[in-house]
Amino acid sequence: MPGQYSPSPTGGPTQALADALAAEYAAVWAYGVIGVHLTDAARTAARAAEAAHRSRRDALLLQLAEGSGQVPADRAGYALPYPVTDRAAALRLAVEIEERTAGHWRAALPHTTGADRNTALAALTDCALRATRWRRTAGVTPVTVAFPGRPA
Repeated sequence: MPGQYSPSPTGGPTQALADALAAEYAAVWAYGVIGVHLTDAARTAARAAEAAHRSRRDALLLQLAEGSGQVPADRAGYALPYPVTDRAAALRLAVEIEERTAGHWRAALPHTTGADRNTALAALTDCALRATRWRRTAGVTPVTVAFPGRPA
């Protein structure tokens, strides 16, 4: 799973968006693991989150393919940071994947302008909101963080 992002000094907007795409790939994959351990409203929320990440991934794939022609490939699988065997671990992973993805989008902000910057800010906001909802579902306090996507 992509960890907290540290931007490279030579990375431009294309690299920042490619890094965000890698985080979206991982998020889609992680929600496949998360969803099987949840029920009812939480499972529905996981499906919606996965759909949101798929949509963002697909938009980035098209944008990068039309722009630079170089699109980073998805991996066949990702190493989880810990075993996910129950509801509690699934909720913890949901929070973590949203925080990590938010970190990649936050890192894209200084490298982007115009529509790309708006996309990065909207993605950061979406991830922060989902992380807050997952914290609330998991009973984690505080449910919000001061600066979403910022390394602790």
